Amino acid sequence: MRHFSLEKWVDFARNVIRENEKAKMQSHLQSGCPECLRELNLWRRLQQTAQRESAYEPSDDAVRTVNATFANQRIGRPRSVKHEVGALLFDSFRSPIFAGVRSSGSVARQLLYGADSYRIDIRIEPQTDSEKVLIVGQILNSTDPDERLSRVQVALLKGRRVLSQSVTTLFGEFQMECALEGGFRLMVTLPGGREVSLPLIEPTFSHGEEIPDSPDFNKVSSRSKITKKRTRTKG
Repeated sequence: MRHFSLEKWVDFARNVIRENEKAKMQSHLQSGCPECLRELNLWRRLQQTAQRESAYEPSDDAVRTVNATFANQRIGRPRSVKHEVGALLFDSFRSPIFAGVRSSGSVARQLLYGADSYRIDIRIEPQTDSEKVLIVGQILNSTDPDERLSRVQVALLKGRRVLSQSVTTLFGEFQMECALEGGFRLMVTLPGGREVSLPLIEPTFSHGEEIPDSPDFNKVSSRSKITKKRTRTKG
């Protein structure tokens, strides 16, 4: 029995073979040749897989993950141009807060940084029953609110070590977690490849941490000490 070559079956599966040869090969299959039938089925499955791959669109989450991976590699390489430090425009821990809120021990912190017309809004939220805090942020253009700042690369660093990375959504939002301690900074790569470093000053108040110089907080602390002293005296 005469068998057809592998190349012929590839053309047959792709339907790019001449009609007279196609008829001969079809007749050969109908004669019951198992070897050629297996060869044809193999190339048909391969063609179907290739067609599915060409029509495949990765999800937004998958694209962000890949972009964040490459952002991590890029940040780790030496650079000839130094990054700039974002200007701290607002810190909620420097603003007066009610005594009851301050004494709760789980106050979220709001930071606002500026880099020319760009604004990076960051919220640091302590997690219940956890040694971590959640960092939630959004990047906006104050002079052009309609600018879509999606896929902006954001990395969380401690020293030179990259701990986590993320990519902004369509609305310029991002989030990540870090341990309940200080010394962290965010590296944001703005449009045009411009890198801005954002120091995350001690995210929460806990025993042994630095307390910001705030008159309101000092008053609350003094009252708390007086209350405790009176309680001990009564006992």
